[in-house]
Amino acid sequence: MMQWIRGRAGSIVVKILFGLLIVSFGFWGIYTRSDYYSAHSPDTVIAAVGARSIRAEDLQQALEPALERLRAQFGTAIDPRQVKQLGILDTVLGQLIDRSLIDQEAAKLGLDVSDEEIRNTIYANPAFRGPDGTFDRQLFAQVLSMNHLSEDQLVARLRHDIPRSDLLQAVTTGIGMPRPVVDALYRYRNEKRLADIVAFPAASVTDIGEPSPTDLNKFYEAHPDLFRAPEYRGFTVASLSPADLEQPGAIAEDELKKEYEGRKDEFETPDRRDIQQILSPSEEKAKEAEAALASGKDWKDVATTIAGQDPDTIDLGLLSRQEIPHELGDVAFELALNQPSQPIKSPLGWHILRVVKIEPAATQSFDQAKPQIEAELKRQNAADRLDKIGNQADDALAGGAALADVAAKFQLKTATVAVSDEGGRDQEGKAVTLSVPSEEILKTVFATSQGDTSRIIDMKDGSIFAVHLDKITPPVVRPLAEVKDQAVAAWQAEQKREAAIKRAEALAGAVTPGLALAKAAGDKGLTLLPAAPLSRSAVPGETVSPALVAKLFEAKPGDVVTASDETGAYTAQLKEIQSPEAIPDAAAAGLSDQLASEARVAIAGEFTEALRHRFPVEIQHDALDRMY
Repeated sequence: MMQWIRGRAGSIVVKILFGLLIVSFGFWGIYTRSDYYSAHSPDTVIAAVGARSIRAEDLQQALEPALERLRAQFGTAIDPRQVKQLGILDTVLGQLIDRSLIDQEAAKLGLDVSDEEIRNTIYANPAFRGPDGTFDRQLFAQVLSMNHLSEDQLVARLRHDIPRSDLLQAVTTGIGMPRPVVDALYRYRNEKRLADIVAFPAASVTDIGEPSPTDLNKFYEAHPDLFRAPEYRGFTVASLSPADLEQPGAIAEDELKKEYEGRKDEFETPDRRDIQQILSPSEEKAKEAEAALASGKDWKDVATTIAGQDPDTIDLGLLSRQEIPHELGDVAFELALNQPSQPIKSPLGWHILRVVKIEPAATQSFDQAKPQIEAELKRQNAADRLDKIGNQADDALAGGAALADVAAKFQLKTATVAVSDEGGRDQEGKAVTLSVPSEEILKTVFATSQGDTSRIIDMKDGSIFAVHLDKITPPVVRPLAEVKDQAVAAWQAEQKREAAIKRAEALAGAVTPGLALAKAAGDKGLTLLPAAPLSRSAVPGETVSPALVAKLFEAKPGDVVTASDETGAYTAQLKEIQSPEAIPDAAAAGLSDQLASEARVAIAGEFTEALRHRFPVEIQHDALDRMY
């Protein structure tokens, strides 16, 4: 059960249940510069759950990992308003409430955990295992330190987490899905439709002409969103990159040599061999290939004709011993040049190896490695300086300093952009130019309110920036005179699509019980699309309109349907419903596991909901509103 819970720690389980069984150390101790909540007392009660309280500090600590993951994913900070608007606040608070509910029920039932079980849980955690797969005390200490935890704090946390997971396991153990339900769902999902289909592409309609002024004006007024200019924003950005802080001049020779000696293994190139293989499916074929090689036959001919091997898999390329499975590496790195090996068995089959080139191990001298080391040290020194500047500048902005003053004090580069849409283009469609990558900056610009200044943001390339939002120009509908060519093209596209729909409907009307679609289409000189079974769900590479597929899955054999999309219209007649006869055991087992997991999630959610009657929940919305 614990494996099941952990396996879905980022999915609906987290949302429905409690999400904070952080035994796996994945989300502990991650904090950003943006301490949104420092102005509020950590003791402020956010929610009462039975006899326990959830405080502002608890909510802050739970939110920070989620915000950090979002910032890493989208490259921009999330401000307090977005925390609430995106539902992050409600989700995380719900997790804390569910966690407290289950904790109190576990305590009521007297569930406990022994020291031995806690010890076994810690020793079994992959986060604490070294390269040899065993518990590493030094790594254990490092992970705890990184996550701001002492060993006693970890043990105390596990005393809560393990009984909580045991209780959920007791509630959900044994939940499965009957085979008839699995079979019915499998057949539903894998049912196919075979139909005759005629396509009427809108692009093939040519007799549309130009709209009259009245028609064009009517179309323009009916479709304002087609001609709406995007929202534009004007902003000032202050930025600094590591390259801006790299200091000229050479680094002391002694420092470079010390760095070289400390990293000498990085400048060692291992022995590498250019290896070819003959891969056979059986030992008999491998021995036949071995005999053919011994008689002088060509290596590639033997591989393709005797072993039946794909020519692209013969050359393995230059590899070190660590880059090849040990069964093969142990042989290849003992072979003489151009000498075939005896057949070797691996999980992939039977191999005969040959080494066609040997590159002996080598170590770059200090003089060879010096330019690289010097450049890296300069970059690192610049990055360290930039990190300090970023923290100091961020503190200044948090204290209310103006962006212009902060930029001047810390020598940040500033640029002003008069207007830009979210895609980084001005009102004429030209790309906005910035000294640093604009994508991350624009995300922050469009997440900032007018007149506000963002905090210092770290960029993926190591640069930092902050923006001040100077102006917002709301979206407006452009005048018809300004977009006339665009309006004419859009009117013509709509007319073509409507004409295609009429042709599709006319063909459908020609079909009768005695005249099938295929014959009616042939009489009109129309061609059927190539016949292929259609799946209920979208399949990569399938060209049939999803709108048409949906209608065919609602039809009975012989029914005629029409559908349209942006490219045109379709007429189709359902010929056959194909339902799977036999259900593969592996597929049924996989679907059964999926359905059982979903059922366990639902039951666990019902369980925590029921606990609310035993331990009443009261959320302090006023306190939340003051914080967000």
